[in-house]
Amino acid sequence: RRMRVLRRMLRKYREAKKIDKHMYHELYLQCKGNRFKTKRNLMETIHVRKSERAREKAIAEQAEARKAKAAAARARKAAARTAASNEKN
Repeated sequence: RRMRVLRRMLRKYREAKKIDKHMYHELYLQCKGNRFKTKRNLMETIHVRKSERAREKAIAEQAEARKAKAAAARARKAAARTAASNEKN
């Protein structure tokens, strides 16, 4: 009975777009393997994983912004160096 409850909950979360199909599949297999004792445990796991994914995404975006900023700075410095060398000649 518990497994049916957990699977139904996973199905509802997937249909409501709260979890994607990849997370659904992972959690479905874990439910099958008796990892979750209650709905609350499953819900907590979903919230933790979603927050981890959001945090990782934010960190990746920050790293990308940092890389873009550094590339722009390199380009500016290179342009300034070529301008300075052209003035000397």
